[in-house]
Amino acid sequence: MYPEIQLLKDFYTMHSVEIVYLNDHQIGFGLKPVQFAFREHKVIIQIKDEYDDLLDQNPLLNLLLVLGELSFIDESTDFLNWCTENEVNASSEKLRMYYHEILDFIATFKTYFPEDKIDCFISDLDFQINAGAAQYLRSKKARES
Repeated sequence: MYPEIQLLKDFYTMHSVEIVYLNDHQIGFGLKPVQFAFREHKVIIQIKDEYDDLLDQNPLLNLLLVLGELSFIDESTDFLNWCTENEVNASSEKLRMYYHEILDFIATFKTYFPEDKIDCFISDLDFQINAGAAQYLRSKKARES
């Protein structure tokens, strides 16, 4: 097994993570809502799932998507930047409220990582080009284990 996947699995277990895909909470075209339970927190996260990875219902792959989205929001310069990058309507009040609420959650969430920086455990490059640990997570073999 890839060491990155073991780190992802350890994080999942240590923090009592649960992720549930929600069909009825979409607030922006192209964003898919999931309920992310992390320790005593529950929050809805809107994910840009370009590769339809959520359909696999793979808990570790879903966690990777959540971590990637939270990291992306954390690194965005502001709401308009985030909307532009996600190609969503910046005039949506629901999206603006979501963005600010999720930033509040991220402030707490980051404290569980060294130097308050969200770690996705698997590189964005591997995820984008479907290589290494990301490719394994998307494989039939990973779903069976």
